[in-house]
Amino acid sequence: MALDEWLEAALAGCSMTEEARDYLMGRAATPEIIEEWGIKVWDPPLEPCPQSNLHEHYGQHFERFADKIIYPLYSPKGTLLGFDSRHIDRKDDVRFLLPKSRWNPVWIGMPSAMQLLWAGKDVIIVEGRFDVYAMLHVAKDRAVLGSGPAHLSWKQVEYLARWVKGHVYLAYDNDPTGKKGTEDALKNLDRRGVSCSQLRYGKPQDDPGLIWDRGGVQTLHEAFPYL
Repeated sequence: MALDEWLEAALAGCSMTEEARDYLMGRAATPEIIEEWGIKVWDPPLEPCPQSNLHEHYGQHFERFADKIIYPLYSPKGTLLGFDSRHIDRKDDVRFLLPKSRWNPVWIGMPSAMQLLWAGKDVIIVEGRFDVYAMLHVAKDRAVLGSGPAHLSWKQVEYLARWVKGHVYLAYDNDPTGKKGTEDALKNLDRRGVSCSQLRYGKPQDDPGLIWDRGGVQTLHEAFPYL
């Protein structure tokens, strides 16, 4: 069995726990997002990973991810590229990517955002998954994508240049890393002829997920009154 087939089968055998669901909804995710994105809690499968070179780092059955929430990452066409993972009670994010991710742009929020992009809608780009969840509450008919770090890779820039017919808004975190990432992303997008600008909001050190944590949808509307 190929690695990608094994991973897809393993994820199909996992489920969502009530504790994890409550945690995600407390971080702005909706039941629809949890279902559509295939978010689950990792339950090591009986079948060992077919690539023995991964066993030392992740375990034969990927035991390293046991009881962690798994956030599958998909290509724009819906192909599984890997996953992000994290325990509920601590920041221990680990990303695992399949080899096919080398020639695909890796976004948080695909492929659900594609319908809006195909329709020519604007797109809001944030950093992590909790920022995506939060922005979806106020984005209306705009697509929302997470780039992962506060940086657009060349594959992500090329993807936006090819597919986005509307405007690209950068809403990275209001910290030094986010500001530098915004500056670089705007320059690279502008070079490729993409209509883009910074989405200004909040106060220093803010991010969309943090604004949600302070007061939910109401505080998001206050921070982004123009959306």
